[in-house]
Amino acid sequence: MRPRKSMPPSRQARGQSAPREVVAPPVAEHVAPPVAEHVTPPGPLAAAIEDIAIEVERAVLQDKRHADRSLAFALRHRRDLAAPDHRLVSQCVFALFRWRGWIEPLGPMPMQKRLMLATLLDAPTIPVVCRVWAKSLGRDANSLTALGDAPTWTARAEGFRRLLGGQPVTADPWRLFPSWFREHLPIPPGATTAKMRFVQFLQTMQTRSPLWVRAQGADPAKTWDELRRLGVRPWLHRRLDRAAKLGPDVDVYHLPPFERGELEIQDLASQAVALVCSPDPGERWWDACAGAGGKALHLAAMMGGKGVVVATDVHEGKLKETVRRARRSPFRNITTKAWDGRHVAGKAASYDGVLIDAPCSAIGTWRRNPDARWLLDRRAIARLAEQQRQILTAAGAGVKPGGTLVYSVCTLTPTETTGVVREFLDANPGFQLDPFTNPLTGAETDGMLQIWPHDADCDAMFIARMIRSS
Repeated sequence: MRPRKSMPPSRQARGQSAPREVVAPPVAEHVAPPVAEHVTPPGPLAAAIEDIAIEVERAVLQDKRHADRSLAFALRHRRDLAAPDHRLVSQCVFALFRWRGWIEPLGPMPMQKRLMLATLLDAPTIPVVCRVWAKSLGRDANSLTALGDAPTWTARAEGFRRLLGGQPVTADPWRLFPSWFREHLPIPPGATTAKMRFVQFLQTMQTRSPLWVRAQGADPAKTWDELRRLGVRPWLHRRLDRAAKLGPDVDVYHLPPFERGELEIQDLASQAVALVCSPDPGERWWDACAGAGGKALHLAAMMGGKGVVVATDVHEGKLKETVRRARRSPFRNITTKAWDGRHVAGKAASYDGVLIDAPCSAIGTWRRNPDARWLLDRRAIARLAEQQRQILTAAGAGVKPGGTLVYSVCTLTPTETTGVVREFLDANPGFQLDPFTNPLTGAETDGMLQIWPHDADCDAMFIARMIRSS
């Protein structure tokens, strides 16, 4: 039997999502060149943001399309906007969805006003376009206040009332999320009251997601030193020497380490998944739901390019990004193939390890995809859980005796997390939970880990590790 692994410190030092993992989005709030806030004059820029916001809002709320793709499509057709303008456009549009729950109950209002309110609620400083919108609405631009760095919900609510001229508002943080959201959440961990823990969680969910990267070259210290010489200041994780957070304006795609394949954009919670897998060089691993390949690439890096990682997905088109990233990387031990979702990709019981990063409600990514909260139907959670159970059963058959099975989902609902794992274990007595160390904190787990957004300023992620005994 393959011995159980508890992820020793040396291995932790080696490394480190419908959207499970943001890899190279066409438009993102945190990816932009370190240049001026905008190039287009404020008036035309404000008008362009209004037009684009109307188009994207219609695409999301009526056509049920994701905002990032709709926004990218809209920007491709705006030749009047320079590339540096795209960041401000995306911030204003995403803010519209992030603060929709407070603004919509106020009743019908022009897009200018909704954009102004949402952007001021979201931003730590007043963007110049807000002054343009204020002037067109007959407001005194000097009376505007940016509320993005308000220290508490109460402070933000009071500031919101002032922006509305004292108009009564219901500034309940739960209104910023679907009505069913609360009933599907477990109580966040912590030593304070449950109410205070929820307040902290909601506060984090309303902030923009940070930009985490992973160094995958031979010497991560050299990568971080090179970034510093380029004027980029990485904030290194206290436990993981390959994980760092960069400033929100860093254009990662044009950094030399990224172009050489020595740096990857990967959220910290996603980095934790491969660390829990803990593959050894020379092993054979299967990433069943590989998508764009971020976790498959991380597995290959942890294996030092030795052995093989089979990356599959039921949506074959997604694997094109995996192939592209693998070619840019220094590792050649990744192979891709389409998967039918029902049978083992290859021979049954032939893999040392299988990773299932399953399709899910993706609540853990709502910071970076605020529109997704208004697209998800509560009935989808039960449907997704059934799909997750089917995938786990099908892919689990690929694990050899003594091998490792890891299940991950970027969400928080017990139905999709502990519920799926418990049902799988009850139906498959040949598998048991395999306790491991939380790679982000060093705390011991019973084989299941829920990462919360406010734990480490990252996405939410559930990870379970199991071992096959027979």
